[in-house]
Amino acid sequence: MSARAEFRDRRHYAEGARLGAPDAIQVADRFHLLYNLTQAVDRVVRAHRKCLRDRPEHETVAQPAPPTTAEEGRRTQLTRQRHAEIHALVSKGIGTTAICNALNLDGKTVRRYRLAATADDLLTEPAGRGRELDEHVPYLAERWQHGCTNAALLTTELRDHGYHGSQRSVRRLLQTWRVSAVPPAAIPPATFKPRQVTGWIIQPAAERAKDDQAELARILQRCTSLHTVDRLVSDFAGMLRHRQGQHLDTWISHAQHSGITALAGFAAGLVKDYEAVRNGLTLDWNSGAVEGNVCRLKAIKRAMFGRANFDLLRRRVILAD
Repeated sequence: MSARAEFRDRRHYAEGARLGAPDAIQVADRFHLLYNLTQAVDRVVRAHRKCLRDRPEHETVAQPAPPTTAEEGRRTQLTRQRHAEIHALVSKGIGTTAICNALNLDGKTVRRYRLAATADDLLTEPAGRGRELDEHVPYLAERWQHGCTNAALLTTELRDHGYHGSQRSVRRLLQTWRVSAVPPAAIPPATFKPRQVTGWIIQPAAERAKDDQAELARILQRCTSLHTVDRLVSDFAGMLRHRQGQHLDTWISHAQHSGITALAGFAAGLVKDYEAVRNGLTLDWNSGAVEGNVCRLKAIKRAMFGRANFDLLRRRVILAD
């Protein structure tokens, strides 16, 4: 008996499905389409972390300090060149591992460049410092105002406040304050976490809480890139919910020309799996019930700290029903 339709995840599952059931209709699972889109949105939001907080009227944006030596000038040029190369590959749908191999770079380096919206974000410390340091910025600003500007001493003090990051991150932040006209007290930590804002963008507008909608509107007003992302996500979600796969070509074109690297990469992935994606956005068939039960099983296992054997897990599932 041959399969009429094959529901599957993306990437490596595509080849297996084609080999195992060549005559079946390939249907990309809508759950994973939305999941992949969420990952792309999260990368964009993290790259625009500076837009997630209200900026006081008197605050100015710190610009990269001009190179003071020939070595620093070469380093700046290399950063800009590497950022352009990595984002060009990402926009073509090439994954992190392939980029690492092509450019002979470490995975952490490639991910850091992917998350940076511009090369300047890598050259100015507020976008480059670790998230862990954000919550300690008010303390550092207070100590700075009292005349303590020693990175080693301040890092030691932060250890007592639960900071586990590097002294280098602290030193780079202090260097930004030294070259900036902005007083440290006027540089607050991010108001919202990237994951929180990603959730708001993915969530249908009609289902957002009123306060969340208001906060998101302010963020989108400050950041044209996130405004573009919100519009494209809304259009894609509409295709998915209302089975409007006939609009897929238009959406892919808009994403590829949006100037948003992560969404252009997502669109490139859709093109590679075009027929299955279009079927997933057009046909009524879906594997939502299966994915829901998989998530339910994972939640039950996590509730038992992952130590449940099969017998106990089976009992909990059956008794819950």
